[in-house]
Amino acid sequence: MKKLLYFMLCISILSNTACNKDFLEVQSPSQVDEDFVFSSPSEAYKAMVGNYDIWRLADSGMFYDTEIVGSDSECHPEAYSAQSRHIPEGLFATDLSINETNPKSFFANAYKIISRSNVMIEAIGAKQEYQDAVAANKITEWTQLYGEAVVFRANMYQYLIKYFGDVPYFDVPVRNLEQLETTGLTSRDEIYDKEIEALKKVEPLMNRIGEGGLTAERFTRSFAQGLIGRMALAAGGWQTRRTDFDYGTVTFEQKGTVFWNAKYVRRTDYKTYIAIAKEYLQKLVDNSGTARLITTDERTGNFNNPFQRHFQYIMDLTVSPESIFETGTTRAVGVSEFPYAFGRPSGGGGANAFPCKAYGQSRIYAAFYYGEFDPKDMRRDVTVAVTANSGACSEKLIDFSPGSREKGGLANNKLDESRMKDPYTAAQRSSGCNWVQMRMSDVILNLSYAYALLGDEPNAKLNLTKVRSRAFSSVDQTAKVTNYVNALTGEALIDGILEERKLELAGEGHTRWDMILSGKMPERIKKLRDRQIAMVNGLKTNGYYTFPETGLTISNYIWTKAVNMTSFGLSTMLTGNANVDESNPNYPVLTPGWRGNCDKWTGTTYNSGNGFTASSGNRNIAIKGLYRYINPNSQEATDLQNAGYVKTKWGINIVANESQYTTDIFKGYQDNYYTAGYPPRYIRAFSYQTLSQSNGNITQGYGYASE
Repeated sequence: MKKLLYFMLCISILSNTACNKDFLEVQSPSQVDEDFVFSSPSEAYKAMVGNYDIWRLADSGMFYDTEIVGSDSECHPEAYSAQSRHIPEGLFATDLSINETNPKSFFANAYKIISRSNVMIEAIGAKQEYQDAVAANKITEWTQLYGEAVVFRANMYQYLIKYFGDVPYFDVPVRNLEQLETTGLTSRDEIYDKEIEALKKVEPLMNRIGEGGLTAERFTRSFAQGLIGRMALAAGGWQTRRTDFDYGTVTFEQKGTVFWNAKYVRRTDYKTYIAIAKEYLQKLVDNSGTARLITTDERTGNFNNPFQRHFQYIMDLTVSPESIFETGTTRAVGVSEFPYAFGRPSGGGGANAFPCKAYGQSRIYAAFYYGEFDPKDMRRDVTVAVTANSGACSEKLIDFSPGSREKGGLANNKLDESRMKDPYTAAQRSSGCNWVQMRMSDVILNLSYAYALLGDEPNAKLNLTKVRSRAFSSVDQTAKVTNYVNALTGEALIDGILEERKLELAGEGHTRWDMILSGKMPERIKKLRDRQIAMVNGLKTNGYYTFPETGLTISNYIWTKAVNMTSFGLSTMLTGNANVDESNPNYPVLTPGWRGNCDKWTGTTYNSGNGFTASSGNRNIAIKGLYRYINPNSQEATDLQNAGYVKTKWGINIVANESQYTTDIFKGYQDNYYTAGYPPRYIRAFSYQTLSQSNGNITQGYGYASE
């Protein structure tokens, strides 16, 4: 109990570490309190935990609203008109209140973490033990904690810039109102420069993952190096910037025209920053501690998939060896958005269901699923779900009608409570799955991208191959990996790396920022919408559409049948890799893979009047016609129906909701904007409180109102 009281005291003190102002929402501490908090590394660590606790949920609203649903692979499940959060996701077809809850909350929490971090940096930096360790170039508990505080500050600023552009900047504790009342906006270039330099100084004195007993649930030297890479790529990337702001001596190259008093530009000296990214990402790849790219899978049978193995660690409530940083979550404590919002959906109730409700905010465009994943890519079925959990231990076909749970279209399949080692059925949103925010394949592909931008194609291809090779079986390596990568050069290589990031990281919320920084957001929006329109036109005209890139066909109708796996000679409900020929009698239940329900839910323990489907029941769905057209008037269709299959709506529900899947896509950036060359307006507005309390030093930009 005494330790708990000390912990709560530390959190209380450091949650009140600056002057009262709306976007900080904190108060001045006493020097005595600070002296106590930093009396020893163990006490200081308790304060550091407070930062992790704030960060655990600080970004969830913005991530939920835009990052995991606002790309050319990821979308939302509900009708566009159903929720206002689709407006910022789609680049603001209409204006919203500048006091939106999620951006306002994130802004406040980010500065709360920055303020706490600055107090930690000042206090630890003044300690003789820390100074002696720095002089001796020795990693100690103090240098590790100091580094974590710097990483926290830098990480918050890179998110603030991503969401708000140029923002107020503090790198010292704020102890009086005068500091706030004289503060305006600082150029993002200055913030990037200062925070990258600060990270460079601290990362050599931090532990790598696996050193000092640290795992990927804390910031390490490994993450600090990855963060330098991320921030440097952003500093040298394309971003929408204000035309009514002074960026000093920095010069830019521009795409398109000025609109909203904004322009889409990157620095003319961008390669300086790409070189920094390359240097530190390479350092991370060369020595990542115990973190590694998972290239083999110790499991056997259909479950042999090294890509899926990473996500299984998360579902087993174990830190993945591929992770560089995971936001820690505890089962049944607080909220677990994974897999509730960002995983395979479930129609179960809020408690005591199999599994409980999973809303499924994270969805996948049909054009991406059918038109970009190679049929032999082992990532496809792991990434995209065509069936949901019923909530009663059976499968339910995904419905393209807007909605949630089994409705809303193709879903994120990377996490699924049915596949957890110890499934939690007591309550929804309580799984305990961590949020992976950086992993090795992300780092390696960013490194590949940096090399490509610098013109070093051999190293770009080397790193691209590392990630792509694990997505294909050994028999497909030559055709799908070696020959594919070798054929890429110049801009096609850059596009190929960006496409690989899209395939690798879909459903993880990285692709939207990739689109922005690459300078390709407008053209990728146009391409996505055009492909979806072509798909819908094909479905309306012919009853099907075949994607030329993959040869896969989406049809208005497919044929489904409720079955029990045992009737196919299979003992497990959850299927792994597919890639079996359609002539295989097990094809209808094995393809697509990674679906079903928990094999452990077979006993009377779970059958307590909740609609549970017993192990002897028809708990799975056999599917025919998912990737090829079956004419409803053909003999094949008749034979399937005679065999118990049911003609089931599939693409026809896309047609019935045409605008949802065509013109409502990035509704704030329609084709006329693309033709005119307007910059993408992804940046959020400052709140009225932030503007009004700044004494005129902070002004609104990007065409937003000031009240």
